[in-house]
Amino acid sequence: MKTKKLISITVLILLISMAYGSYNISLTDFKLSDSNFSYLGGLNWSRNLITSFDIAKQENKPIAVYFWAIWCQYCAKFQADTLGNPQVKKILIEDYILVAMDLDIDRDTARKYGVSYPPYVLFLDGNDNVLERIAGAVGPETFLPIVTKVREQLKLSRDQVRKK
Repeated sequence: MKTKKLISITVLILLISMAYGSYNISLTDFKLSDSNFSYLGGLNWSRNLITSFDIAKQENKPIAVYFWAIWCQYCAKFQADTLGNPQVKKILIEDYILVAMDLDIDRDTARKYGVSYPPYVLFLDGNDNVLERIAGAVGPETFLPIVTKVREQLKLSRDQVRKK
């Protein structure tokens, strides 16, 4: 009986090692962030909030600041389910300046805006005014109406300024 278990375990280890060896998987090819961007939820997020304010002003777009952390299990779900949602992704790509802040690295920025846990999305205008906040891993059914509202709110205020 012990011999059969030992043979089974040995065969299993061999199969796993052969399977692993047949795939050319390298952790160096897997990136969540580099010095300029974060790659989260199938989107490219800038890591430079200061530059994003200038771009937001030039393009008349709001900024979505996504606070996340590598250890955050809720962030992974939020990125897959909400940020990965086709409608959410479309509006973020077309109508927002995207910035990601790693809570383990960008602690001062998180403190400035009162963010203490991920996932957390902060919506700002180009003048650093907070337009809306979303705390926690909300689903696309909650997230989508808020990103639409913020976009429309900024368009409305721009139109009012143009009329004056």
